[in-house]
Amino acid sequence: MTLKAPDPATVLKTVLKLAAISLLVGLTLSWLDITPEDIFANFGETILAIFRKAEELVAWGAGYIVIGAVIVVPLWLIITLVNALSGRKRRD
Repeated sequence: MTLKAPDPATVLKTVLKLAAISLLVGLTLSWLDITPEDIFANFGETILAIFRKAEELVAWGAGYIVIGAVIVVPLWLIITLVNALSGRKRRD
């Protein structure tokens, strides 16, 4: 079995994807006030800090989801019922 040289375009795409993902992860960790030193020095605490922030984010967002759902869900239900009664098919 012989190995082929990788396609330069594929390599470039992969490098750009890795750079974009690394940027997003870096921004997220920065938002969590986590530095590279923290990750290596206090790995267990870093994981706990990430979970605490995730819990705060869910708690923060849940209220807004409920408030929005009070308007969005009834409107969706009305539109769905009107479309069903008029014989329209659902748009995907």
